[in-house]
Amino acid sequence: MSDLIGENHKVSSLSKDIDSLLDECDTPSSSIDDLLFDIPTLTSLPSLDSILNEQDPALDTISLSSSTQNQTLQQYDENSTHNLSHLHSPQPSSISFDSIFDIQNQPLDNYILKIHHQQQDAASTDESSVEIPKHKQIHHGSLLKINELHIISNQLALCIERTNYGNPTTIDILVNRLIAIGTTKSVILLFEQRTQTLKHCLNSDISNGAVSALNFNSDATRLLVGYARGRIQMYDCTNGKLLRNISSDIHAPDTAILTIKFTHDPTAALFSDSGGSVYVLQFTRHIKRDYQSKCLFSGSRGEVCTIEPLLFYHQQDLLTTNTNEKLEQHPLKSMYIVALATFTKVFLLALKSQNNVKILHVQRLVGSSTTLPILKWQFIIVKISDEINCINPVLAAARDRQCTFFQIQHVRDDEIHITQLKQITVDYNIKSFCWLNARTFILFDMSERAHVIDQRSEEQLECLSLSYCELIYNTIFFKSVATGGNVSSALALAGQNACYQTLISNQGCIFLLGVHTLYEIHLRDWSERIDYYIENGRNQYEQALELAYSMLVGKAKGLTGLPIDPIKRRQCISDRMVSLLHSYLKYSLNYECPQSGKIELLKQHYRNVLPRSIDYCLLIDRLDLLFGLIYDLFSKDSIAHGIYLQCLEPYILTNRFDTISPIVLKDFINYYIENNHLNQLENCLNRLDVSCLDLDQVIQLTRKHELYMTLLHIYSEAFKDFTTILKEIIEKLEDDHNQHNGTHFSQKMTLVGNQALVFIQTTLVGDIYPYGGRLSSDLANFGRNQIIDFLSYLHPRRTGGLLYTNLRAFLHFNTRDFFNLLTMAFDNEEFLHDVDTVKRRAFCDILLRVMTISESWSTTCICSRNVI
Repeated sequence: MSDLIGENHKVSSLSKDIDSLLDECDTPSSSIDDLLFDIPTLTSLPSLDSILNEQDPALDTISLSSSTQNQTLQQYDENSTHNLSHLHSPQPSSISFDSIFDIQNQPLDNYILKIHHQQQDAASTDESSVEIPKHKQIHHGSLLKINELHIISNQLALCIERTNYGNPTTIDILVNRLIAIGTTKSVILLFEQRTQTLKHCLNSDISNGAVSALNFNSDATRLLVGYARGRIQMYDCTNGKLLRNISSDIHAPDTAILTIKFTHDPTAALFSDSGGSVYVLQFTRHIKRDYQSKCLFSGSRGEVCTIEPLLFYHQQDLLTTNTNEKLEQHPLKSMYIVALATFTKVFLLALKSQNNVKILHVQRLVGSSTTLPILKWQFIIVKISDEINCINPVLAAARDRQCTFFQIQHVRDDEIHITQLKQITVDYNIKSFCWLNARTFILFDMSERAHVIDQRSEEQLECLSLSYCELIYNTIFFKSVATGGNVSSALALAGQNACYQTLISNQGCIFLLGVHTLYEIHLRDWSERIDYYIENGRNQYEQALELAYSMLVGKAKGLTGLPIDPIKRRQCISDRMVSLLHSYLKYSLNYECPQSGKIELLKQHYRNVLPRSIDYCLLIDRLDLLFGLIYDLFSKDSIAHGIYLQCLEPYILTNRFDTISPIVLKDFINYYIENNHLNQLENCLNRLDVSCLDLDQVIQLTRKHELYMTLLHIYSEAFKDFTTILKEIIEKLEDDHNQHNGTHFSQKMTLVGNQALVFIQTTLVGDIYPYGGRLSSDLANFGRNQIIDFLSYLHPRRTGGLLYTNLRAFLHFNTRDFFNLLTMAFDNEEFLHDVDTVKRRAFCDILLRVMTISESWSTTCICSRNVI
């Protein structure tokens, strides 16, 4: 006992003068033999800083084999590293605390964290194959849904076979209203889109040639029809009557109508012919229905291939009521903006800017002679502040391998500002461009493949081949075959890939006119994209869950159908993930579970299924599902039950959750004790919130198995008691030291002693033991003072007459480590604030007296005293 606590001294000896005591303890330098103690000769004395910053070679032996796992743990523990000392190591404590002062330019917490991770790896269970699943690179799944409009296609086929209507050539659609299909025999078939029933069959004089262009007005009451021989007609869609028959004399002779478009004003329209000229049609009604025509752009200055007026109704069904009102009152609406594209330039014009045509912008286009320019408008919502949004139109101009985006902003009156947002370059020639929504569009290449592109990131989300659709081309109209081929060679060459009138988009839907079939293409909504993985016998639940997770965290692109409000959006996805988890577990346990073979196959199956299920429960914050349905499912089988409990461990250790239901916790503790996984159990208990623990059960078990780290954690957290367990540890240290004849401590008690030292250090600096976080200011103040009072305790716990036995016990256990932790505490500003000066001075006085009156201190201990 005297070796542990020190020899007895009379109380009166404590009254000696401290300076005289220090002088008595100083050994003359002449009494030290350099050769005997192997002390190297120094040319100059080192400074204290150089000694403290000396590199410790022990660091070089630290294994970094688990650095990948450590990076994951570090993000949870980066604020708690003062606590993660070598307390988990059964090695002598001098390895860790001593080297604290020897790490050059490296903070203490990094070193301790490495030690902590190293011991956690060593303490893992033998079923260490249970790992937290890593979320793979986002796969966006199937975005495009391609529907064949069977009823319309069948009626179209019957018309071709049984009548003399000819083959389809052009199409126009107003979503949810009407579909118009023109044929080679001057016939227009008018269908109701929702029911796909034939509403009208509009027969025209066959001498007009094939239908080359179609366009509905904003309310689908009028239909403009352009023909291959230059004539234009207007039909009433409600009754099928011909309203206007416009002669081909209004434009260049022997030219086909290539494009015809209503503006948002039903009394104004534009059309272009195969001569490259653009005209404005103004419809009037006085005594009779009449019209006026004016040339807007002459083909002699460059052949216009396509025209696209800015319309203020095509996006209305996709926007909110508030946004609709803003769109109806948009200041650009009165300017009648239209975009024209030649082979080399894009023109933005205002038809009614102060009652005159005004050129707003000219942009150069480059590309292969075999490619045509494409123009498409889309409205985007620009958020100015939390309460104010504005709506701006964006024009996409594409040709060859480039696509350029322009934003048009109204400044005041007729003044606008045009900004080039970005330019995208792809590695294929662009045949057509279609918007799906404000963030997603499709590029069609020359091989009839559809590339779904995210506008912001420019990432390709999906690529599908549509060659089976047998797309119809408008080549005969660009070559003006019906009028003798009176076109330029450039237009005839590029027209081989023209599909302006057979591949169209409207309100986020794309319609493709094939030789025999009409197809509708649109984005699957978010729920349909998830269903795609599990419907039709695919049962790819893991991919479906991963896609749902990417939607939840905002990484999935091209989403439609979700609420705008982020809280409601998250709730929708979370509810769907719960349903997916139910189906996934049912399928995994009933259909994929091995029915025969080695038991290890069954265990591995559970290890594959459970971590993924646990992970998704935590991601959607559904602990009730984890400790309810999933626990019940896996509790029916003893093997599955054990794997379930094992799988909880890595999530507890990485702070993914800190509360657990009482039933599951009871099973968890019993399982780890039965399998003698005490280290792992202790690590897990220290990560859990003490409020969810059955304190009586846990304290009994931890005392029985001497898990003092957990006892220190529980007493300090739950009972605000920082000293009771320290007293027990000191008694254990004394008993263990006596059992070894006062020569050393056992490996187990060395571990416990180190834990006590780190507990003292973390409390003095205001950290929560053992895994971090900060104590509240009041609790930190109370804990610091309680620890100092405990170490300064005067009266002996047992008979024998020794004073300050608590302090002596830790000094004898490991003097250097104890002084190191005191140094860190006295360097802490909060400690200096909470522990008043008088108490600090009294403690230092006691410490020096204890160190100077004992005759059993080693030379190392004396050096440590002198440093402090």
